[in-house]
Amino acid sequence: MLRHLAPLGPVLFVSAALLAGGCSSSKKAAEAPRTDHAALYGADAAYAVGVTQSLTYEDAVRHRTLKPLVWYPVAPGTPMDNRAPSDLFKPFYGAKDAPLSDARERWPVVLLSHGSGGSVMDLSWFGSNLAAHGFVVVAVNHPGNTYGDTSPEGFARAYERPRDFTVILDHLLKDPKWGPRVDPERIGATGHSMGGYTALALVGLNLNLEWIEKRCKTPGTREEIGCEGLRDVDYGRIDMKHARASYLDPRVKAAFAMAPGMAASFEARDTADIQKPVELVLAKGDELMPHEAHGMHLAGLLPAATTTTVVLDDAGHFTFLPECYPKGFDVIAMLCRDPVAGTRPASHARTNAEGVAFFRRALEVR
Repeated sequence: MLRHLAPLGPVLFVSAALLAGGCSSSKKAAEAPRTDHAALYGADAAYAVGVTQSLTYEDAVRHRTLKPLVWYPVAPGTPMDNRAPSDLFKPFYGAKDAPLSDARERWPVVLLSHGSGGSVMDLSWFGSNLAAHGFVVVAVNHPGNTYGDTSPEGFARAYERPRDFTVILDHLLKDPKWGPRVDPERIGATGHSMGGYTALALVGLNLNLEWIEKRCKTPGTREEIGCEGLRDVDYGRIDMKHARASYLDPRVKAAFAMAPGMAASFEARDTADIQKPVELVLAKGDELMPHEAHGMHLAGLLPAATTTTVVLDDAGHFTFLPECYPKGFDVIAMLCRDPVAGTRPASHARTNAEGVAFFRRALEVR
């Protein structure tokens, strides 16, 4: 029997609150800016990391305001600040609004999507590392399913997430500052949990909301973990054909999905349109979405010739959140503990290396 559906909404809500600065009063003391990008991001990292959240794009059709956060390559030696929102989670380092590097005329782009009820900060460790290795990484807090703006119906309407990135791409490629500097032929997508679904939807995965409705409305299964955020949704308000439609964006050439959400629900028809390169990074000890019933089920539906599956033996679902300081283990241990203690740095290092290698290969970045 398939026992779980997706991450616990309240758990990721707490995670997002902390990562978004909910404990800002306990921030670490200010430290001097860092210029040693190779020490921070690896010996093969060619760039320091810039970060900006100065963009705002309006989706007039869906009445959504999208405010991307962008990590991007900047000149080596650029001073980078500790960007930690609290003293619970380890930071990424970045230079706010620093000039984009001139090492390339145009840069490859990776779209990055957070988990249900989370925020862009959840994957700061991954996005900043991609930027240090030569990618412009564009993340967004998804309206209706992000910290401070989430609901069961917003969770169920996960198909709105890939549409957010299609709108962002429409604007970004026309943006007077960013449009001339990003490569429209080299665009990928990535994400964790529901963000993993989002990345896969951009290359052709369809959402099977009917399966989820049945699972979370049926006595005997409606009590399962994950359904607490979905059992009370009024599915009559959702057009199921609209929900299961394709939101493939042909500009997105590859998807890298970390512990993708709702993986047990997909059927062969939902993956039939995926023809682009895909890599799944799965957690063997995933406590919310058991490995065989979820990640491996989805892996078995994807084209073998274009799909790579990596299993992190020591990882759990929350391994893909930032590393924790000791205080994090005291305050929110659930988000900081991994199935094998002390292995999160190694899991992050493996995931970072896989991500850089995958996008360089799939997007043909030289």
